[in-house]
Amino acid sequence: MPEAGIAATKEMATGEEKLHGVLIVGGGICGLATALALHIKGIDCLVLEKAESLRATGAGISLKVSGWRALEQLKVSEELRKLAVPLTGMSKKNINDDKVIEASYRTECRCVKRSDLVETLARHLPGGSIRFGCQVEAISFDAVARYSVVSTSDGSTIRAKVLIGCDGSNSVVAKFLGLKPVRFLPLWAARGLTYMPDGHSFGNRFLHLLGEGISFRLVPVDDKTVYFSAVQSQLPKECASSRDPALIQQVALQAMQGYPEDVLDVVRRCDIASMSLAQLCYRAPWNMVLQPFQEGTVTVAGDAMHVMGPFIGQGGSASLEDAVVIARCLAKTDVLAAAADNDDDDGRKQAKSIEEALRSYVKERRGRILRLSVQAFLNGQVIVASSELKKVLLRAVLAVLFRGNWDSHGDYDCGSL
Repeated sequence: MPEAGIAATKEMATGEEKLHGVLIVGGGICGLATALALHIKGIDCLVLEKAESLRATGAGISLKVSGWRALEQLKVSEELRKLAVPLTGMSKKNINDDKVIEASYRTECRCVKRSDLVETLARHLPGGSIRFGCQVEAISFDAVARYSVVSTSDGSTIRAKVLIGCDGSNSVVAKFLGLKPVRFLPLWAARGLTYMPDGHSFGNRFLHLLGEGISFRLVPVDDKTVYFSAVQSQLPKECASSRDPALIQQVALQAMQGYPEDVLDVVRRCDIASMSLAQLCYRAPWNMVLQPFQEGTVTVAGDAMHVMGPFIGQGGSASLEDAVVIARCLAKTDVLAAAADNDDDDGRKQAKSIEEALRSYVKERRGRILRLSVQAFLNGQVIVASSELKKVLLRAVLAVLFRGNWDSHGDYDCGSL
């Protein structure tokens, strides 16, 4: 992890602070990417992160060409490409069947370690951009001055012209905006990383294995490291909310009886500290059409806006796209202009221009995330459907909506900063 003096400081403050230009809640991938995009456009911001240090829960993240195009705009793509091999395609197989479905990737796809991604993004930020150990307790909006007021666990009251929630599926900012709660699937994903000093035998292909009640995905990161995800439909009660990595590993191995020995060996030899477990959740696609993702000078991005199941591998890339688009829109405003407290005509004009910029951001992103959410939702429903008839109907809907374009979502360009 980068040291605090490089890109992040834990800055304890009490009382009311100065008026900030942009305040970002959440120091994960989306929050850091948004901060970096704004920095490139010359807009300073402060990131509030509730953890005591950079977090990389989830171990690995697959990024398709849409994500790499966004990283190019953030000027970190070449640095990260050196840490992840290009994937050539996918092999899908039921462990009880010899038939293998092969698919080649037509565009760039790589899997990076989440720690590499968040550390790289943070390293390119100015010192003091991130305030760790800072939990947002309450949010209010001054309708007269038209700025947000955020109260935090360290006793600070922070005012900001722009508030962006990048705080994940359980977003405080999303709740402030009145977004519907996320929904949960009866599926749990155990994730981890395995380092093999002598190299692995999986080549540069994404391996997807299907078993009874469990789906296993293995993705090479480099020649010696693989990322894996074991998605289960049933868990022992004592494990459903566990954070004990050894227990998570044990339960995953028990569910994987009958899997190939080389795959089991990956789970056995994993970096135990990288193991995590999470129930899969999503925002309902129909809510994407009507939900107010912006109010005044407050908006959301990343999982706070469009959390989805991992079935099309686009959650991370979509978050990076959000960062580029929101920075591009805000750069068209005078967010840095010194309009003290926004209580005069200049301040009101400034706030109005910011509101228009955020509306433009939401309008541009809504169609994109609706398409992704629908496809991810339908794929998830196929997995959890209780009858073969329902599965057939869902697959038919997928075929009609995305016929011949099942992977076209990855070949998307969010544009330049």
